[in-house]
Amino acid sequence: MRGDPSNRPRVVAALAALLLLVSPGAAPAQGPLGGLRRGIQSQTLLQQGLVLYDAREFAAARDRLLDAVALDEANDEARELLGWCQYHLGEYRAAIITFKAGLRRQPAAEGLYDGLGWSRLRLGRYHLAIEAFRSALDHSPDHGDALIGLGTALFELGRYDAAIPSLDRALRGMATLIGREARDAPAARARLAWSLYYVGRHVEALGAFERALRAAPQGAGLYNGLGWCHLRLGDRGRARAAFERALALQPGYEDAVEGLRQARG
Repeated sequence: MRGDPSNRPRVVAALAALLLLVSPGAAPAQGPLGGLRRGIQSQTLLQQGLVLYDAREFAAARDRLLDAVALDEANDEARELLGWCQYHLGEYRAAIITFKAGLRRQPAAEGLYDGLGWSRLRLGRYHLAIEAFRSALDHSPDHGDALIGLGTALFELGRYDAAIPSLDRALRGMATLIGREARDAPAARARLAWSLYYVGRHVEALGAFERALRAAPQGAGLYNGLGWCHLRLGDRGRARAAFERALALQPGYEDAVEGLRQARG
């Protein structure tokens, strides 16, 4: 999403020093020199925004990035990062506007489509989210975040058969990132397992819930899913144990209470 900013601070500092040599006083508001100064200021604000974003100080980062884009409309990296700040702050409508503005300048930027998709998804606009995620995948077929987003939107629409390939592919891709765990991986594992369960692939669903539990051993919903799989496969003893574990982790869990009732027969 953000590229590699490692060399940019030195570049910005060098340009700033050059500008001071050329114009020791106040830079003119208009003309090439004024434009150069605004561009340098915009890049400086972008750097500040990047630091704040990495520290998850999204409100402060958003304010820097708004100023960066106001100073230089061509600062596409600042605009994309601004959209993600707005997303993380729950400002989904503002994020949609920002990502769309970015796409008018960069119509092939998969990260902008991905941000647009997630912002639409959070507002319950699942069909439009699917459209955006598919556009991201058209430009970058292995974009893991867009694959998870597409699978999530399909899952929310109850299109479980269609959700399974995207979620499975995303999770397989994550497995190759040694030592890293994507933030959305636990939720993706749970949705994949439930999708398999809902389409009647109970043996596969059982395996998916077990894998999910290895990564999140305190997941009450995962034990609940495990219980339902055992129940559908005729193993009432293991179903009871799974439902009891779910209820120990989340007392009063209604679906697990019903599952335990059926397991006890």
